Amino acid sequence: MRQIALYGKGGIGKSTVASHLSYSFAEKGMKVLQMGCSPKNDSTYLLLPDFPPTILDVLRKNDFMYDDLSPEDIIATSPLQFENGGKIYCAESGGPEPGVGCGGKGVVEAIDTIKKLSIFKALDIDIVIYDILGDVVCGGFSLPIRQGFAQETYVVTSGEFEALYQVSNVSKAIKRFETRAGSKLGGLIVNLRRVKNELQMVTDFAAKIGTRIVGVIPYSQTVKQCGGDGETVFQCAPNSPEANLYREIGQKVFHNKNLVIPNTLEFEELYDWWLPYIN
Repeated sequence: MRQIALYGKGGIGKSTVASHLSYSFAEKGMKVLQMGCSPKNDSTYLLLPDFPPTILDVLRKNDFMYDDLSPEDIIATSPLQFENGGKIYCAESGGPEPGVGCGGKGVVEAIDTIKKLSIFKALDIDIVIYDILGDVVCGGFSLPIRQGFAQETYVVTSGEFEALYQVSNVSKAIKRFETRAGSKLGGLIVNLRRVKNELQMVTDFAAKIGTRIVGVIPYSQTVKQCGGDGETVFQCAPNSPEANLYREIGQKVFHNKNLVIPNTLEFEELYDWWLPYIN
């Protein structure tokens, strides 16, 4: 079974990328589990008719007892139909109420529940995609890397400084736990934000940290419109350039063997490198 972690700063488009990857893998006949790892439950909204209950909410209702739980209690099956046996399953970790506790705690509890209920085996999962809230400083959000669940990690980024800084944070986590966990960086997926010299900047940045760009997503009103309708571009604009682009990115991730331990940059070093591109 293949396990993929998808990181990036908040609002960068991770969930949109994750959902399109899930769809493209299911088209290949894979059984995919997309797991949203944040206090919200909106990672899988492009794949389901409704927002599913979070794993943490289900656990609370059952006093954190696992004996009476079944996979159907925490896993939602997407109604999307695929040939060759492809199927998408969805899960959302959830988290505490704002101001009450650490959001990463929900990720820890959710992954523990997935393991205790033997979800991967029960559903015969081929690929897991962890869609993870950007801040890997918190131990919970770094869990897929730290514990070796995700053997390959991709970061959705742009030319914004905060987005590149997040790539550096993820790179540090991969490097810190490389011996114990074995996770590696598969590359960057660039979601352009119309920053000055953006594509050249991110291309140079990828080379600097020793990785590559897997795909470049231009600003697209089609993607926004489809997202607003709660659908992937594969559903609402199947013949669009955007659908072809996301399918191409899915192909590159699916066949990617170029996994690396990235170089890292400190905050000041990254800022000094980044500033000339926008001036």
